[in-house]
Amino acid sequence: MKGRLILLDFWASWCLPCRKSFPFLDQLQAKYPSADFSVVAVSLEPEEEPVQDFVRSFPGMRFLIGNDPSGKSAAMMQVEAMPTSFLLGRDGRLLGRFEGGGVESHARVEAAVEAALKGQPIALAVPAAKPVAGPRGNLKAWERGYLADPIMNLDGDTLKQSMREHVHASKEAAAGNGGVAGGGCGCN
Repeated sequence: MKGRLILLDFWASWCLPCRKSFPFLDQLQAKYPSADFSVVAVSLEPEEEPVQDFVRSFPGMRFLIGNDPSGKSAAMMQVEAMPTSFLLGRDGRLLGRFEGGGVESHARVEAAVEAALKGQPIALAVPAAKPVAGPRGNLKAWERGYLADPIMNLDGDTLKQSMREHVHASKEAAAGNGGVAGGGCGCN
């Protein structure tokens, strides 16, 4: 992939913002189909089955999808929230870091890709997250599925979903403040 502009996206099957980001990543790849731009999405889950199920729910994706069950790539890139995307220049240098999903994040990513493809400087409206000082424990963003999994399951009736939300909120509260400083799925 030398010489290409790369959008490297770290995701997890249990992450709702990741689910919302996949169509955006596909549209971005379709908008810039040139040989000098590629979207690469990397799951960090140790089990292959949830990754395959997630990918099968998005047939026809036009970008590369991989899996790093060791999590070494995310540790090296200091991923603290899911999803986290990195824009890498044609020379491999980091041009931008984007945490979380959603319309605002997607707009920043697309503007950065557009500017980089034109050779223009990238103006990031929101700076990259800085590590939070103090103890954080050993919980990595991509290993938070056991906290988020029940709420991320979209199946079931309203009562069942309500119960899941209650259980999820209780786990979130017990695990920390829900932000990157501790607990939660790291989506904040």
